[in-house]
Amino acid sequence: MSDEVHLAHAPTRSIACAEAFRRFMLRPEATSVAAVVILFILFSLLAPQLFPTKITYISIMAIAAELGIVSIGATLLMICGHFDLSVGAVLGLTSYVCVVLMRDYGFDPVSASAVAIAAGAALGAVNGYMVVRFRIHSFVVTLGTMLIWRGVLIALTGGFPMTVEIPASFRATMAGPLISDFRMSMLWFLLIGISGTLLLSRTKLGNWIQARGQNENAARNLGVPVDRVTIIVFMICSALAAIAGIIQVARFGSVDALRGEGFELQAVAVTVIGGTLLSGGYGSAIGTILGAVTFGMIQVGLVLAGAPGHLFKTLTGMIVVGAVILNTSISKRMSKSRPLSGYRRDSSTADAAINAQTAISKNTNG
Repeated sequence: MSDEVHLAHAPTRSIACAEAFRRFMLRPEATSVAAVVILFILFSLLAPQLFPTKITYISIMAIAAELGIVSIGATLLMICGHFDLSVGAVLGLTSYVCVVLMRDYGFDPVSASAVAIAAGAALGAVNGYMVVRFRIHSFVVTLGTMLIWRGVLIALTGGFPMTVEIPASFRATMAGPLISDFRMSMLWFLLIGISGTLLLSRTKLGNWIQARGQNENAARNLGVPVDRVTIIVFMICSALAAIAGIIQVARFGSVDALRGEGFELQAVAVTVIGGTLLSGGYGSAIGTILGAVTFGMIQVGLVLAGAPGHLFKTLTGMIVVGAVILNTSISKRMSKSRPLSGYRRDSSTADAAINAQTAISKNTNG
């Protein structure tokens, strides 16, 4: 039967729904949505009196926000085909810069924060330059700079916490209460997540990031300034780590030698749970937002369920491995599936079929 005969048939609601589901499963957020739903049900059953409560949601978002901001930068970098293991040390070092500028040099919080973010971007530029200049894998480069920045921070602080008086207005803006006791950090997290989504989906830089992650040589042949894009994304990643550090400075009014330690691996875990492939070229900021929420649910849920502390890392590791397996297998299977339950149509025709069925449903309901 020819394609013209197929096109003559009006698509049924089941076919349109099947195609919509198939497309959703092709998105990187699919795994993280499933993780959020499964963990919510699991912890609600394990701690029914404690987990599904407002205070629990506030705690989850407090954890997810600061880690999520760092993870969004890691997501952009992993989509670009690189890793950054230095983000935790960058967070700590830029927090130190912010504290010292306010405490010892009389900077106002806004100016000190701007300098700290610029310092973070500069540290990212160092990482990016070494990667593109010497053609060393980013894993090795950032492993080295992680140790360097952490050593510098320990030397500068002497291993002791440093405190500073934070103006109430700045504390309220960066980490104070927002709505119903949720913190302002949640708002910054969501705004940065939306910005990351728009960057990837609506800008030329976003297209370049994904092209570089999918195939570097092909991207070069198409005229993509691969080296410049790499440095820019490293700068964005480290600048976001600096923003997370500033939020922690506003929240705690201090910095210490271990500030941000462990964030680098947690950010990778959140990014993978959010559906970003380790091979690059595929991922989303929305998935990372859900991945950060998943991470927060694990940490808070295990405490409320009375589980031993070591289970946090164990369960997180299991979810990361499971997410990688699911993302790889689902993307392979769904990419081979035919649109609209076997109808041989191109994407534009499938779009028209789904829109037509949606219009029919609206008219029927109306």
